[in-house]
Formats: sequence, C-alpha cells, structure tokens
Amino acid sequence: MKRLILALGLFAALVSTPLQAQIMDMRGSIPFDFRIGSTVLPSGEYFIHHSGGMLFVRQAAGGNQGGFFLTKGEDRPATSDAKGTLVFSRYGDAYYLSKVWTPDSETARTLPKTAREKELARHVGLSGTATVSLRTK
Repeated sequence: MKRLILALGLFAALVSTPLQAQIMDMRGSIPFDFRIGSTVLPSGEYFIHHSGGMLFVRQAAGGNQGGFFLTKGEDRPATSDAKGTLVFSRYGDAYYLSKVWTPDSETARTLPKTAREKELARHVGLSGTATVSLRTK
C-alpha cells in the first residue's frame, strides 16, 4: 500500500510539473550575429519560445536558422523592467545569449556557458552585455 501511495504521489508530481511551467511565446529583433551554445545565428527577427526548461529560438523570416536549448532557472535581477528581455554576454565582438525572461516571471532562464565561451572569458574578458527587449507575437 505504501508503494502504491508513493508511486501515485510521484506520478502526480511529474504530471503537474508542466502545468506550473511558465510558457513564453515572444519575438525580438536582434541587431547583431550571436551564438547560443555552439550554434551561430545571424542578426534578424526571431521567435523565442520557452516552456519547461527548453528554449526554442527560430528565425522569423522563414529561414531554418535556430534550435532547441536547455536552460536553468535563476533569480531575475531586481533592477530589470517588466518587459521580456534577452541578455547577451559580449567577449570582444562575439555575442552569446546568456539569459532570457518573460514579463510575468520572477525567474530568469540562463543558458550554460560552452567551453569556447569560458575560454573567451578567460582570455578576452567580458567586454560588456547587450539586451534586446521582447514583444508578444
């Protein structure tokens, strides 16, 4: 009986997790070439969709540029405004998407740093950050 109750509790927790996940469906115009992980993307208009820890980025112009990326939660900066935002880390002239958040979320979603990004951080140093405001589709 205890196993059944434990199994039902675990099942309920797994099934209800997606219900609590915040879904983001937005659009942004990124004025520079950028990287997400090892994927290099050109400047342009992008659809940004996030659900359940996965970030989907796709070029709006009908190109097949984009991909799926795993994210993790982090406290949203207290100084941030109420808009959806993409935050890019800049190393020299290379931009890496580092964080994203929705207008209604208390949690930012961060992307893991690649080995190349860590190497650039050590050798070049963080040159700054850039932000792009998102809007609803």
